[in-house]
Amino acid sequence: MELISPVLAFLKVGLMAFGGGISTVPIIRHQLIARELVDPQRFLTVLGLSQTTPGPLILNAATLVGYEKGGLLGSVACTLSSIAMPLLALWGMRWAFRRYPWLDRRFRSAVRGPITALMGLAVVYMGRSSVTGPIQAGLFALSLLSLLIFPPLRRNPPVLILASGLLGILLLR
Repeated sequence: MELISPVLAFLKVGLMAFGGGISTVPIIRHQLIARELVDPQRFLTVLGLSQTTPGPLILNAATLVGYEKGGLLGSVACTLSSIAMPLLALWGMRWAFRRYPWLDRRFRSAVRGPITALMGLAVVYMGRSSVTGPIQAGLFALSLLSLLIFPPLRRNPPVLILASGLLGILLLR
């Protein structure tokens, strides 16, 4: 029965995860830590692995946590639970937006602000946990500056992550 908690956590994440990507980090973090499925430090590992493997962040996190909690069955159960609610919501929204086209514009306009706030909160959470010293702060600043100065890095985040990781290996001996 150890799978009930992670499955419920990812059902809830799937229900509340509008915007996808980094905007879902605060929701995933809260669910996993509140249910004591991972500690805050382990969450950073889950997040890092979820972002560096191909696929959506939520699915990767669900697959990883599910596997840790229940092997292959846990992996499948958590992955399916993370997509169940979004699929139901998409089907319902598709029906409503086709029937009432004005809803689509209003909905999109209404969710932009909250999604942006969630993305900002994700930056704050990750920053507090991962910028733990002057070298990490320097890598953070250098990465941010690189993203602002070199637009190709915005289109290829894995290059920045890999370069920062290699630089960190050299600096953090």
